[in-house]
Amino acid sequence: MSTRHATGHRMATVSLGALVLVVTGAPVVARAQEPSPADGASVAAPSPTVQAMSDGSFAPLTIPARVGSTAAFAWGLSGYDTSRKAGLFDAIAEVRLWGPIALRGGATYSNESDRLRPNIGARVQLLRQGAHGVDGSLSVFYKAEGFTEPEGEIETTLAVAHAFDALTVAGNLVYGQDPEGNERDGEIRVNVSRRGARLAYGVDARARFALGTQHGRAATSEATLDAMGGPLVTYALGPVAPFAEIGPSVFRLAGETRAGVAAFGGLGTAF
Repeated sequence: MSTRHATGHRMATVSLGALVLVVTGAPVVARAQEPSPADGASVAAPSPTVQAMSDGSFAPLTIPARVGSTAAFAWGLSGYDTSRKAGLFDAIAEVRLWGPIALRGGATYSNESDRLRPNIGARVQLLRQGAHGVDGSLSVFYKAEGFTEPEGEIETTLAVAHAFDALTVAGNLVYGQDPEGNERDGEIRVNVSRRGARLAYGVDARARFALGTQHGRAATSEATLDAMGGPLVTYALGPVAPFAEIGPSVFRLAGETRAGVAAFGGLGTAF
């Protein structure tokens, strides 16, 4: 065979091979470009703590829109608010019960009652971004006045979030009311975060306001406006994730409005 014919035969073979790869989705090329485990760059499922951080489960002021990505997660925080001249304490634990349903409980330090207020409730995921364009969950909680007082309020939260690659925008709408209707309040919570392999940073904020006229003890002991927020940074460090937030805080009580700075730090983990 002449050199010209051999060269033409080789070119035809290469062209035919390229056409087969294009039609079949180029599996050989794709495999060749995939990082190998030997490179240390193989794709692996994130740890439960990293997954919880990615879901926004460690955001102290907002409730995540996803439910059940991990079997369980928990976090606790402490800090100080200069507008209230009081310490801050909050702790949350959530366990997946079945499918999109989870049980959530915790305790929050309440400046108005100067005591820890326990809370317990359930969350269910109703929307998933893959099917509906957004993640969405509905939560119902009972918040007692204290560990020995039966009086409290029922709080309902609608959480919605959408992930744009590494950026996630989340929001909460909250309505709470005590059985007698003396205290009725609404909340708006917003979280915007950008996440990497182990680091997440962004803004976390909430604003709570009284709905209607407060009656009874609530008229003098419950704030009619309560807002705080600021930059939030979370870092997944093995099985735990430290986080910290600092920003302005404002609250209005009995006609007096106070402003200051709230700063707190905490630690989260997931399983």
